[in-house]
Amino acid sequence: MNLFKKFKEDKHLLIILVLHLILAACHLTFNLFSDIQYHAEFRAAGCILIALFIFLFGRRGMSYGFLIYACALIYLNMFYNYGTIFFLLIAYGAYPKIKWPAVIIYALNVFVSFSLKKLVPIAVLIHFIYLGLFVLITISIYKVKPSKTLKLKEDEIYILNELKAGKLQKEVERYSQQSVTAKLKNARERNMIETTSELLAIYSKEAELDN
Repeated sequence: MNLFKKFKEDKHLLIILVLHLILAACHLTFNLFSDIQYHAEFRAAGCILIALFIFLFGRRGMSYGFLIYACALIYLNMFYNYGTIFFLLIAYGAYPKIKWPAVIIYALNVFVSFSLKKLVPIAVLIHFIYLGLFVLITISIYKVKPSKTLKLKEDEIYILNELKAGKLQKEVERYSQQSVTAKLKNARERNMIETTSELLAIYSKEAELDN
């Protein structure tokens, strides 16, 4: 039930999940009627994996799915392209807390893949220059910046005001403790915040600035 509520609140996530399933079917269908070899089964499996992770873990799952797909794609793609880098940055953008673990996991897979392919060391340098360029170009063109203010719904604001006033979650009047927990979890995930105490601290600071 919580899963359906999550998709109801984050319709973009649901659309991304459905489009990945459609894309998987398209890859397999194309493979049936074409002689072009582009690892269609692998790409379809990647789409299904991402959709599954979104279904199970929401936005965080999308990050994990794209990271796994990016690392797996390294073993198929050549080093002089933006493909795997693009998926790595999607993983980071979907769940910024995964940033450094993702970079380390990706780098290790790059070295393993390039060793298996017996590529010269300069290939690694070329690949990471592509990575740096992709990041700089993306920031330069789209000016990607994290949201400076919390994105909260009316019921979440009410709950945070109650907690700010010193009440415990079970003492919030309008909602049951279970509902309070679920709503706070949704607010944390939407704003990419790890704990309720951190969410409350940021909310309190914003409230002070507004006053």
